[in-house]
Amino acid sequence: MDSNKNPIFRLTENPVVYGTGGALIFGILCIILLSIFFHFTTISELYLKPIGTFCYLVGGFWGGFLASKMAGGKGLVYGAGVGLCYYIFFILIFLLISPDSLTASAVVIKGFFTILVSAAGGICGLAYT
Repeated sequence: MDSNKNPIFRLTENPVVYGTGGALIFGILCIILLSIFFHFTTISELYLKPIGTFCYLVGGFWGGFLASKMAGGKGLVYGAGVGLCYYIFFILIFLLISPDSLTASAVVIKGFFTILVSAAGGICGLAYT
């Protein structure tokens, strides 16, 4: 099948979709590595939340970086778009898994920092184009 006519290949040409996909892959890999790490070591689970938040934000940064690198310009806009999509995806996952764990302040703060870090990743991605 010709890649120009396939809608899946056209969708991956969009920098926001590309960056969000990269961020999600990074986030899922971090979740898998963290679960393996905490299972096989004696480290307390108290460290799980800060390390998980760090991995989540690094995933957002990476997604913004990839999007702006692919686009070649408008890093702030593409990075913020990736951050918003990445944030919405994880909020939907949290609502499906554990809706009681979300508070309004946590949702707003997480959204603000996700978009901020992803926009910073988008700006940094322009430096390496």
